[in-house]
Amino acid sequence: MPQLGVSTVLITDFDLATNLVSLAVKHVVDYMKARGIKVDVLYGDNAIRSKAIESIEKNDPIFFFGMGHGSIVYFTGQGFNYVFWSCDCKELKGRVVFLLSCNTGADLGADIVNKGGLCFIGYKREFVWIQEKTQNPLNDRYGRGFFESALEIVYRLASGDTTGKAFKASIDRWNYWIDYWTRSDDPVAPLVIALMINDRDCQVIYGDENAKIIEVPMPEIQWYVLSALFASIPLITVGGAIMSNEMKKVIV
Repeated sequence: MPQLGVSTVLITDFDLATNLVSLAVKHVVDYMKARGIKVDVLYGDNAIRSKAIESIEKNDPIFFFGMGHGSIVYFTGQGFNYVFWSCDCKELKGRVVFLLSCNTGADLGADIVNKGGLCFIGYKREFVWIQEKTQNPLNDRYGRGFFESALEIVYRLASGDTTGKAFKASIDRWNYWIDYWTRSDDPVAPLVIALMINDRDCQVIYGDENAKIIEVPMPEIQWYVLSALFASIPLITVGGAIMSNEMKKVIV
């Protein structure tokens, strides 16, 4: 039976999009560990199917958090190694799953729950964001709001909230940032708003919204707005990237 307070986290890092997201995800991993959650981190070359299966079989985690590229029917790890796909996700039975990955909420997420997964949270379209510089998006003027909002799910779960409450807190965070940029006179604000609305509206939850990954509640996270000087603006998705200087799209 899946163990409360135990998690497997798969973090890819092999291209622009996954490199940037990995910088943000490392913060939430540290938070989980600080809250007493046992976390088996599969990073980089270890972010592959065989390692994921091994970790799940060994640790029996209640929570599987994966960051990588995906499609409607599959989730991939390092170098596009297939990790889980529709009709082959039985290892996630009884677990809470959050995939920070494009499109996996369209079919794979529902299939995970249909195959016995406790709860799934993910995105049914491309997860897209924009940031000012090539750096940790949490430290970026434009990128911060995207990843505060998405990773609020993990922070809340690690603090003892149910999946339903964590999902709602994330939506509330999206709405906070959308409102923030609506009141901004930054010329990039309309693009930021459009992308945030896309991510908010394609964020889905299936299964048990009363599920938890840890029993002990923790204090709520307090967020602060940072500002930065305007520079080049790369538009990035977990399915591709557009660098404003060259306007070159990289499909992944």
